[in-house]
Amino acid sequence: MRLIVWTLMISMLTACGWHLRGVTPLPKEYRVLFLQSQASNSFNQQLKLQLEFNNVLLTEMAADAPAILQIEPAEIEKRTLSVTSSGQVAEYELNGRLDARLLHIERNSELPINIKSRRRLTNDINNVVGTAGEEARQRKELEKDLVRKLMRRLQKAQADAFIPLKPEIAE
Repeated sequence: MRLIVWTLMISMLTACGWHLRGVTPLPKEYRVLFLQSQASNSFNQQLKLQLEFNNVLLTEMAADAPAILQIEPAEIEKRTLSVTSSGQVAEYELNGRLDARLLHIERNSELPINIKSRRRLTNDINNVVGTAGEEARQRKELEKDLVRKLMRRLQKAQADAFIPLKPEIAE
C-alpha cells in the first residue's frame, strides 16, 4: 500500500513539471561562453559556479567562443520604506539591478538582459551590529537571486529574441 502511495506521489510531481533547483540546462549553442564581467568578485564567483554546474565551458579568449556574456556591475540601492514615530528608519528595501548582454558572434546579434530583485530589511535601532550583519546577508542573498534569475533568462534565450548588432561607425 505504501509503495502505491509513493508511486502516485512521485508520478504526480513529475507530471506537473516539478524538478530540483540548481540545474538550469542552457541551449546547446550557449554551452561554450566567454564571460566578460565587470561585476563584483563574489557575484562573478557565484555566476561561474552556476555556469560550470550546468555544463557550460568558459573560455579564456573571446575568439574561442560562439557567444559572449557581458555583465555590467550589479547595482544595489538601499531605500527607506518606513520610519518610526521618533523619525528613525524602521524598514529598508534593497533593490538590485543587473544589466547584461548575450552576444551571438555568428549571427552578429545580441540579447539584452535586464534583471531586478528586491529584499526587505527591518532596522533594529537597539541592535545596530545585528542589523548591519543582516544587511550584509541580504545583499549576498540579493546577488544570489540575481544570478539565479540570470541563469533562468539564459535558459529561455530564444534565437528570435536576439536583435541585430548595429554596425560600427568607422571614422
